[in-house]
Amino acid sequence: MLDLAIKDIAQDLYGAAATEEGIHLLRSSLNATFVPDWFVTLLRENRLAGVCFSLDGIDDESKLGAEVLWLTPEQIVSEAIECQPGASVAFLGYIPIGACAEGSGDTYFLNMREATADPHLVRIPHDFAGRGAYPLDRIELVAQSLSSFVRKSEVLSENGYR
Repeated sequence: MLDLAIKDIAQDLYGAAATEEGIHLLRSSLNATFVPDWFVTLLRENRLAGVCFSLDGIDDESKLGAEVLWLTPEQIVSEAIECQPGASVAFLGYIPIGACAEGSGDTYFLNMREATADPHLVRIPHDFAGRGAYPLDRIELVAQSLSSFVRKSEVLSENGYR
């Protein structure tokens, strides 16, 4: 499902594919269980980094809408290790893939806790990070799967316009 969804928008992707150096950093810095081969292939074979995806509130499971700026592998590692809420949840299996392009500071993560090649996309508010165990009930479901997010969202132009 995810391969087909990405293939359908491939011509609209203006970002950068992951470099071998970026992939090495990703795999050496994060728990290998949460960086499966399909994810590495997705980053390596598609120009996702720097692309902004816009999801209307009606299509967002949280009903808030989402403006997701896809991260580079280097940014993924930084968000997971050096920043909040990543440092509070990455070890639990949440891998950051996107920043909020609207400036909320909330990060978008893939829920890699289940062995699936099409995980949930969630928003993890930074408000609750860094105060002990992150309250998992505060994690907001954005899309039931990454493929549904890709299918329902719009790729914004490089300058952020529709």
